[in-house]
Order: sequence, then structure tokens, then C-alpha cells
Amino acid sequence: MALVILYIAKKVSVYRGMVKPTASGGYEDYAVYHAAQKFAQGASLDEIRDILLSSYEFDQQRIEETMRLALPHRSDGDGGYRAFIKAVNQVLGEEIYD
Repeated sequence: MALVILYIAKKVSVYRGMVKPTASGGYEDYAVYHAAQKFAQGASLDEIRDILLSSYEFDQQRIEETMRLALPHRSDGDGGYRAFIKAVNQVLGEEIYD
């Protein structure tokens, strides 16, 4: 029963545009791209944490590790956007986001 509920929830998420299937069989969560954009625009770390907490892939520990890796690059030419995406992939342990 639980598997059926999770399957339905995943299908609804894809339908509503919250996640996108990847070629590797995983799913991209648009919240990550939104957080990266806010990071590059100089939003507060609390705002970025709140966005990532809405993602199914992140817990508090993963968020803190992502911030630790990305924060030194916030002054890069792109505001740290690429570094943030790279940090997310590193924390998740696979190349999901580009």
C-alpha cells in the first residue's frame, strides 16, 4: 500500500512540474535550481535553506554541507550558481543537476 502511495505521489510531482525525470532514471527537483538562482542573486542563507528543505532530496545535514561547499564561491562571476550546482551534485553523490 505504501509503495502505491509513493508511486502516485511521484507521478503527481512529475505532472505538476515539481520534478523532472533524468536520463539516468533519477529525478531533478526544480527547487534545487530555484535555490541556486537565489544563491547567485545574494539571497539570505536562511531563504536558501527554506527552499532546499522543500526538496525531497535534502535534509538539514545535506543542506549545511551544500552551503559549506558553495559559500566560498559566492563572489564568482556568476554569483556562485555553478559552484552551488556542483556542490549539490557532490553532496548527493551523483551528477543529477547541470
